Amino acid sequence: MTLYHWDLPQSLQDEGGWENRSTIDAFVAYSEAVFHKFNGKVKKWITLNEPWCISILSNYIGAHAPGKQDLQAALDVAHHILVAHGKTVQRFRDLGIEGEIGYAPNTEWRTPYSTSAVDIKATELRNGSFNEWFLSPVLKGEYPELLTAWYENKGYKVKVEPGDMAIISQPIDFLGINYYTGSLIRYAEGNDIYNSEEISSSFAKTDFDWNIYADGFYHVLAWITETYGRIPIYITENGACYEAEPQDGKVNDDARIQFLRDHIMALHRAMESGVPVKGYMVWSLMDNFEWAYGYTKPFGLVHVNFQTLERTPKESYYWYRKLASGNQLDV
Repeated sequence: MTLYHWDLPQSLQDEGGWENRSTIDAFVAYSEAVFHKFNGKVKKWITLNEPWCISILSNYIGAHAPGKQDLQAALDVAHHILVAHGKTVQRFRDLGIEGEIGYAPNTEWRTPYSTSAVDIKATELRNGSFNEWFLSPVLKGEYPELLTAWYENKGYKVKVEPGDMAIISQPIDFLGINYYTGSLIRYAEGNDIYNSEEISSSFAKTDFDWNIYADGFYHVLAWITETYGRIPIYITENGACYEAEPQDGKVNDDARIQFLRDHIMALHRAMESGVPVKGYMVWSLMDNFEWAYGYTKPFGLVHVNFQTLERTPKESYYWYRKLASGNQLDV
């Protein structure tokens, strides 16, 4: 059960939302109420889903609510949600709630376009801003030094109060990892805050125009274990958007089958390399609401007609059912 998947009450947003530290205590109080309600029924808890999206995507890039384009606001939000995560883990332990607790950052993998020093640094900054920024505080009790120095040089600073990092780094029982895409990164002076640009022309795309980069799935999982140790990992989201309508009672989505096959093979490579993967979940079972894109971007194994609510299992559904029941991928 995920306690927070971007569903902030408007009344709190009206008071500043996650930019306001008081939202931390509101979240902990809400979490405690849910803990009491479902104690004994839920065995695995996740505090936050995709903190990068809550902070950077929504407050710097501005793609989701509240739609701001302010990096300082995004860094403030990122820090406050991590403190909220840590305080919620503390409360979970103090209350003696049954089960395990973790959280679910989304990850992507960037590969340098070349071996040049500037391409490598630009890639380190991009990987650091997406992955390390939301993993190192929780698992190491610190923000990545390269990024903090880079941001401060640009005039942005993380507002850490005494005790914050100890709270954020409360021990968790597992990581939920979401992975969809990645890219090649090349140095480009002034193109963005990291002096980088994505080189994506060589990648096939999903219907969300996201790069298909299954090898990146392997690399990010291997990097997590190498960097942070053998913390148990559940793949809480992995999947693809492909638009296909029922024809004669069938939904042919061979592209999704290929996407899942390639990524599950990459997952198997990671497991064979020592990554402690405990579970894997496709995003998603059914076509659903995709935030700013509404119902136009289907990720489901089951097609949903949003006018009639008729549900039609796609070909990927039958493929995945066979895979899951046999627990074996033909490599």
